[in-house]
Amino acid sequence: RTRIDTAGTAPAAMARYGLIWLEIAHADYTSLPEHTRDQISARIEQLLENPRQPRDGYDEFTDQWTTTYGGGAGLIVYAVVHERQRVIILRLV
Repeated sequence: RTRIDTAGTAPAAMARYGLIWLEIAHADYTSLPEHTRDQISARIEQLLENPRQPRDGYDEFTDQWTTTYGGGAGLIVYAVVHERQRVIILRLV
């Protein structure tokens, strides 16, 4: 799978996570209407600040996280690489 790395070069003191998109997830994102993309982007911004919330969104078996956007309109499936401070967007549902 191809990944699109959009991680910034923020100073380490900020402890903000960088963002990586799987190509299929990014293709799904770019095909959505602008208002939906805005909702997803707003939720991802929150995840980059604290990707471990909500805690009940973690599936230990798959080591993947889920969260909703747009008041429950859709689902973001993602992984977190804590050692490299990266959030990887796997799927949009």
